[in-house]
Amino acid sequence: MPVKISFFKTAWQTLWRILVFYLLWAILMAIYFVPFGPKFSAWFKANPVEARISGDTISLITILVATWLVLKFIDRRAFQTIGFTSRHAVLDIVTGLAVGSIWLCASLGIAWMFGWAAPISPIGFSWNVLIVSAISMLFNVAAQELLLCGFIFQTIRNRSNVIIAIIISAVLFAGYHLGAFKGEWLPAVNVFVAGVFFCIAYLITNNLWLPIAIHFLWNVLLGPVFGITESGQSLGSGWKMFSVKGPALFTGGSFGLEGGLIVTLTTAITIIFILKFYRQEIRKLFYGFN
Repeated sequence: MPVKISFFKTAWQTLWRILVFYLLWAILMAIYFVPFGPKFSAWFKANPVEARISGDTISLITILVATWLVLKFIDRRAFQTIGFTSRHAVLDIVTGLAVGSIWLCASLGIAWMFGWAAPISPIGFSWNVLIVSAISMLFNVAAQELLLCGFIFQTIRNRSNVIIAIIISAVLFAGYHLGAFKGEWLPAVNVFVAGVFFCIAYLITNNLWLPIAIHFLWNVLLGPVFGITESGQSLGSGWKMFSVKGPALFTGGSFGLEGGLIVTLTTAITIIFILKFYRQEIRKLFYGFN
């Protein structure tokens, strides 16, 4: 009986904290979109690039404020502890950019090797558009990683265990992309596995710099730079540097490269590489010894 009471008490303490976070975030989003959203809808349609960076900026700011509020008034801890400490920040960012680049280039390289991807001459390339798109992508990725590895993940980990926190957070991460799956199972599996990967990257350093850098480099190369369909959407900058055509099972079909077996393979290999490279940190994390 005491075990059951303890379980339900812990589950409730975890759940209400997560619900408060989501409620705060929803209120902050509503403060902007309810009074101002309709006024800007026409402008957004006429200025898609500006609209995207505006939306990503608002999402990031509202998530940051909601996170700050729950940390200050519920967890009673400093904002930096969410994963923005300066410890090894530069090294984590450089490492993440390298890993993200290798991860994507390996995926695209496999498709190219089988004749399913080919470089093409871009039309209408603009450095200004690329820079703005990259900034927007950075804000978008930072917001996603805060949702994936931030307050929710850390609350579950602290009140349960690491494995449960990873699984629940990765499921939620896949849920954020639910509308893009269109009933397809493999894209959902790939996004879930990517969520597991990003959680592991966070746990290794206890900072968000590493997963943000990995995620950012993958997304910015895939969409704004190469112009490849990303998560079922054309999030490029208006040009294409690569054409990807091949069996949907391997290349992802309408979902894009992220929805195919090629990315399933490269993500699994990248996770194995990270686990081996940081094996000491992983052993301490899961087993508590060197």
